[in-house]
Amino acid sequence: MPANHSAPCYNANTEGSDTPLLIRVRVETWRMIAYVFFWTFVVVAKMVTKARVVDILAAGVDDSVPLEQRGCGPFDREGGPFNLTYGEGFDYKTENHLIEFFGFGNICTNWDYTPAREITAMVFPLFEYSMMIYLALNAINEKLAHNRGEISDSFYRSTQIFNPIIAFLCTMFRMIFVFIAYENPKMHTAGFLCLQLGLVFIAIQNAAFVIMTGQTYPKIGLTNRKQVALAAKIYLILLFIASFLKIQGTIYIVKNGLGSKFYKTKVFGGKLLMGKLIDYFWMPLNALVPLGIAWARACHEDPLTIQISIPTPDYDGECCEKEGEPAETSSLIPKKK
Repeated sequence: MPANHSAPCYNANTEGSDTPLLIRVRVETWRMIAYVFFWTFVVVAKMVTKARVVDILAAGVDDSVPLEQRGCGPFDREGGPFNLTYGEGFDYKTENHLIEFFGFGNICTNWDYTPAREITAMVFPLFEYSMMIYLALNAINEKLAHNRGEISDSFYRSTQIFNPIIAFLCTMFRMIFVFIAYENPKMHTAGFLCLQLGLVFIAIQNAAFVIMTGQTYPKIGLTNRKQVALAAKIYLILLFIASFLKIQGTIYIVKNGLGSKFYKTKVFGGKLLMGKLIDYFWMPLNALVPLGIAWARACHEDPLTIQISIPTPDYDGECCEKEGEPAETSSLIPKKK
């Protein structure tokens, strides 16, 4: 701005300029949102797989493709348990790669193949980012509870250690899209292992927090602290059993690239494999029950109030310029007291 022009008046004390922005959020609502988005990308994967993937895999490689290129992608199988040849199509439900490697298919088969993998990867951030928001808000909630004396010092210190670990484990779940299941089953499964560990840590922290703070949930009939504590302990016991069996089997796959003999053990007269049976217990305890718990807690918890404001300096209020001084700076000289 030329020096001979008058500087514009800036009145920092305009009425309402120092009014802070208040944002109220419920911590458990964001946990609930995260689980909803988890099931959202699962549903999307199932839909795309049913609409496109099944037919693509069944058709196999087109006859016009040169012989040396037929064993590319998911069609790179010769012999094996299904006696396939390079480029030959296969049945998605009974002959997919996870059945070959582990003995049974799991939820991951829904996004193992193109184009389900790519489309699901675009939806997946909704779950990941929601989970990160929840973890950040939950850490703040734990800090406030500690300040009020509701949780012990030792428990709060443990949350400070495990919260970054949990965040890291949950973000590493994205490895399921980076490492293709039929090319690198070890690293692909490692991403799922990270999520399994992260969800267990979250469950432990939440249950301990609920018990220590003596929460009750009248809307679902839990009006007594002892009732809530007992329900939390029962849930943790069931979760530990299912997660121990699931995690030890997953670790074996990460190390060896194949399912363990225990996972491939037939139960119920050979109608079901042990690994699949464990899945039936693990999935509800880790992805459905927590959704219900988050809903119940969100209905009863007080929201966090986040205040965002900009400090307002005390300006002189006069728009005069000092001789030889640029107008831009002379109009923003704080008033000396």
